[in-house]
Amino acid sequence: MKKSLLTLALCAAGILAAQENLLTNGGFEKISKTPKSNTYLMGQVRGGWDFGRGPIAKFPESWVTNGGKIKSFVVTVGENGENKEHVAEGKTSMHFVGERFSMYYSKALRPGKYKLSFKYKGSGRVSVASYNYHDDARKKTTIVGPRPVCSVLAKPEWKTLTQEITIGKWDSRINRCAIAVSGNKVDIYLDDFSLIPLEK
Repeated sequence: MKKSLLTLALCAAGILAAQENLLTNGGFEKISKTPKSNTYLMGQVRGGWDFGRGPIAKFPESWVTNGGKIKSFVVTVGENGENKEHVAEGKTSMHFVGERFSMYYSKALRPGKYKLSFKYKGSGRVSVASYNYHDDARKKTTIVGPRPVCSVLAKPEWKTLTQEITIGKWDSRINRCAIAVSGNKVDIYLDDFSLIPLEK
C-alpha cells in the first residue's frame, strides 16, 4: 500500500514522467505537401530524388531531403490498397527504393548522450550519423562530421534497432547537432524514429 502511494505521489510530482522523444515526427505521421517548383526540391529532383508523379512532393514534416538517387513513397494504411504490413506503428511509414539517399531531422539537438531507436525492414543498409556544428568569434559556422553512430542491414521482416549514442561531445566547441539517416542500394521501409535524452 505504501509503495503504491509513493508511486502515485511521484507521478503527481512529474518525477516519473515519460521521457520525451525529441524527434516529434519520428513516426512520419505528419506529411507536408510542397510544390516541386520549390527551388530546393527542384535541386533535389535534378540530383536524382524522385517524389513520384504530379506537381506535389509529399514528405514527412520536420525531415529534409539531403541528396540521393532514390524513389521515395509515403505509405499510408488504407491508401492505394496498403495494409498494416508495411507500417510498423501508427498509419504511416516511409519507403525508399534506389541507389542511395540521405535525409536529416531539421531541428537542432544539443551534444550529449541519447537512446536512439527506429524500425526498419526490406533490403540494403541504413545508417544514422550526426552532423555537428560550432561558431567561431566571427559567427562563421564550421561543420564537424558527419560522424557515424550506427548502421544495420535490413531484413524482410520488421526489426527494431535500439542503441545508446553520443553526439557532439568529443569537441567542446560543438554547440548543436543534427541527426541524418542514409541508405545505400535499398528497398527499405522506415518507421518510428525515437531519440530520448539520457542526461540533462
